[in-house]
Amino acid sequence: MSSELTTLVSLEIGGIKELTCLPQGILKNNNNLSSLKISGCDDLTCIAPDVFGSCGSLKRLSIGWCKKLRHLLDGLDTLPLFEELTIKECPSLELIPITQGMASLRELRISDCKQLSGLPSGIRYCPSLQKLHLQGCDGLSGPLSVWASLMDLNIESCRNLTSIEIKGGVSSLQMLRIWHCKELSSLPALPPSLKVLRISECPKVAWFGVQSNSISLQSFSDLRTFTSLRVLSISQCEGLESWVSGLQFPLSLETLELRGFPNLEILPSLDNLTSLRYLGIVNWRKLKDLPTGLQRLPHLEGLSIGGFWEELDSFPDFQVGSLMHLTSLRLYGWPKLKSLPQQIQHLTSLRGLGIDSFEGVETLPEWLGSLTSLTSLHISECKNLTNLPSVQAMQRLTKLQSLWITECHPLLKQRCSRDSGTDWPKISHIPQIMIGGEFIQSLD
Repeated sequence: MSSELTTLVSLEIGGIKELTCLPQGILKNNNNLSSLKISGCDDLTCIAPDVFGSCGSLKRLSIGWCKKLRHLLDGLDTLPLFEELTIKECPSLELIPITQGMASLRELRISDCKQLSGLPSGIRYCPSLQKLHLQGCDGLSGPLSVWASLMDLNIESCRNLTSIEIKGGVSSLQMLRIWHCKELSSLPALPPSLKVLRISECPKVAWFGVQSNSISLQSFSDLRTFTSLRVLSISQCEGLESWVSGLQFPLSLETLELRGFPNLEILPSLDNLTSLRYLGIVNWRKLKDLPTGLQRLPHLEGLSIGGFWEELDSFPDFQVGSLMHLTSLRLYGWPKLKSLPQQIQHLTSLRGLGIDSFEGVETLPEWLGSLTSLTSLHISECKNLTNLPSVQAMQRLTKLQSLWITECHPLLKQRCSRDSGTDWPKISHIPQIMIGGEFIQSLD
């Protein structure tokens, strides 16, 4: 290969079961190689010294599904044009030997490398590094330090990580997304450059900044000066309840999602959020009233709402007002509710409707037929639902392309049986129908 394929630009080495070592000199004279992918080599344990160092033009390296690979050999940090490194599903990997500066490295993605105990020590000397994605790296424990050049930080399912801090000056961070990090208690201070903040399933998070020098969460609740912030999503983070309760939102917000705060009784005001396009308020188990400003969101297109105080026997009142242009709505109920909110029948621009966890509802209302713009209707976990609206109402839904019904009363599934069910004439005109996880009619 090294002597003949000198014009090679891209190379993929994959699925070679007996390959135990990528030999020295294999890429020696391939000075045009810019992309190298190694995948599915189950027996690969090593990469010979200077394999990477001989590829001066290499820009992208991807290594995946090499179960026995323990460490990469030296040479990566000598590549002058190297921009992207992706490593996934290498559960034995212990070391990524980047010790020197890499001026051109822009993206580093590592996923499901459970033995990796730390990031490369030379990451602090990579001034162009803008994107860092980590997933399923349980060997990363304790605090994680990242550097101010980062613009996109995404961390998912790193179960032993306890804190994240940003070093090296004023942060350039624009996207911070943290998912399912059960031991994480401290997040970096939020920089004003932030555009996207998503934190989900991190129950211990209770600090912004390093805990030993932490800043009061309450002082950060006023986000009105974060004029670049477009997306704010906080879900199932009980430690942030006090922060969420005092939030004041920037007018720049386009997406706002607050889910799973069982101890909070009052939602922050939504007044003046005229740029908001999606709003999710779900599983606030002590909430009795909806926030002010809900009916004054002129650009809102998507709404997910419900899962409120279990003693309420009706959905909290809200005026549809400026919600008339909603195109997507997902409603979440609770056991005491016997009916859907009546206001929904006036939202005639709806194209997607989801009905979830209305356990007290036995029959869907006739006015469902007035939602003539519907293209998808998804119904789930309505355990006592046995009846759809009448044939006349369902037949009015001429644009309906998809009907999904899951985890509802077994009798409803029986009634919707193809050709033989009593409710089949109500739904036979719908191109795609899934009942109880099985397609009984599909576009195929």
